[in-house]
Amino acid sequence: MSNFSSDEDVITLKEKLQHSQLVFRDLALKSRREATILKRLISRLIAASQAHEDPQLNERLSQIRRDIDSQDDVSRLIPQLALVERMVNRHNQATEKAKDALECQFQQSGETLKCLPGLPAQLKRDLRNLLINPDNQQQDGHHKIVALLQLYERALKLLSLPSNGLSAKDLLNIDRIHQLCTELQHLITELDFDGEVGDKLLDIRSRLLLTPDSQTLLELTLESVQLILDGTRNERKTSQVFLSQVNEDLSVLQRHNGRSIDSSHAISSQRSSLNDELASSVETIQSQLREAESLETLRPKISQASVNLESLVARNRELEEREQQLLEQLQHNEQKLDALYQQTMDYRRRLGDQERKLLLDPLTKVYNRAALDDRLEHEYRCWIRYETPFCLAMIDIDHFKSVNDQYGHLVGDKVLKVVARTIHQCLRDTDFIARFGGEEFVVLLPDADEETRKTLLTKVRETVAKLPFKFKDSRLTVTVSIGASMFRENDNTVEVLERADNALYNAKHNGRNKLVWA
Repeated sequence: MSNFSSDEDVITLKEKLQHSQLVFRDLALKSRREATILKRLISRLIAASQAHEDPQLNERLSQIRRDIDSQDDVSRLIPQLALVERMVNRHNQATEKAKDALECQFQQSGETLKCLPGLPAQLKRDLRNLLINPDNQQQDGHHKIVALLQLYERALKLLSLPSNGLSAKDLLNIDRIHQLCTELQHLITELDFDGEVGDKLLDIRSRLLLTPDSQTLLELTLESVQLILDGTRNERKTSQVFLSQVNEDLSVLQRHNGRSIDSSHAISSQRSSLNDELASSVETIQSQLREAESLETLRPKISQASVNLESLVARNRELEEREQQLLEQLQHNEQKLDALYQQTMDYRRRLGDQERKLLLDPLTKVYNRAALDDRLEHEYRCWIRYETPFCLAMIDIDHFKSVNDQYGHLVGDKVLKVVARTIHQCLRDTDFIARFGGEEFVVLLPDADEETRKTLLTKVRETVAKLPFKFKDSRLTVTVSIGASMFRENDNTVEVLERADNALYNAKHNGRNKLVWA
């Protein structure tokens, strides 16, 4: 009896050992892949969650990120992770306290504004809605504070008026005038009329920036309404003339084509009849040749056949002339169709230009918010599908309000135009720029690696700072602050916009003329 029960047991043990080795290798590979994914996720989370106002925590997070990228054994980082966890908890607690303090200050400032005497009723209602509206609880502090500051600005304008016995009704009317001026400016900005109507509307918009009195505002409003009606009427007349001309040309072509078809049928029928007669004449001549006894008896018959053939030749020439006339008519119709096609394409291009202008900001000539929404949605879907790097940046002109206050709104408009053009020139053909509102712009950088996007945004910031603005023999330096963010896993467009907006706030808070990533 052998030491082993059988050779089969040895083979079975070998197979089990090989199977175990394969399973262990697969588990090791899976473990390494999962560890790589987790390390990349942790690295991205650290980059996204760094607290700009806590340098010590930032340094710790940056160190962990470097160690994760350089070490294979993540277990060595556990003590550092535990320390950072405590620091993050303290930071979160401090952030919550700051948020609560900000909310408390927001409510307190709102109540303080509400207690100011002499405010018009409409402003108080807007303030009350801002303070007690449940929907505002879902907004972040930034947007709520901006809304409160806008109300403070309205109140400041009213309270800075000369105290010459203005009643509450007078203050209410002045506040309404300010709001109506703003709304009318926005309406004119959204319109896009060419020629004299468009120029006059832009002139009215400039005059509205000076906050006219009620009588002047009424006159400007009526003039704007009339200009809008004139512009709409001109567009309608142009469309009617074009459609009428198209209908007339199509009717003429239809009649010509109908006559051409009838002529073609008649010519075809006569041609068939002519061919039948020609075939009959040829058959008759052949029969006479076969039956003829001599040339003398055949001569009269040949002479008659010749007359018949001459008649057929003449009729054939007549048919050829009619066919030539029909061909010329068809060529004329083809030319008319080609001219009509070109006219239609010109009108289509004109409509396309108008549609494109509807997506352009009338002042800066870059794209507007509507175009931004469409392009951002398109690029977002491409990012989800292809997972290529996608960057969004918000750009804000520093101290723009002081430019308007010191040099006037016309100078401010010129600054907006030049800055928008400069940003556009710094970008690639595949990039996108839109005016987000006021002096803010949004830039989309699809499929741009880290070096490309940093180079582009830095170039924007540095190029704007070098622009040679000069007004009234004084040099004006204009700079921009930039907040940028990348699209990451499970992101949506709203989250990325908010991150970029927060980064922009940090850039302006930390001295302006900076590029900050979030």
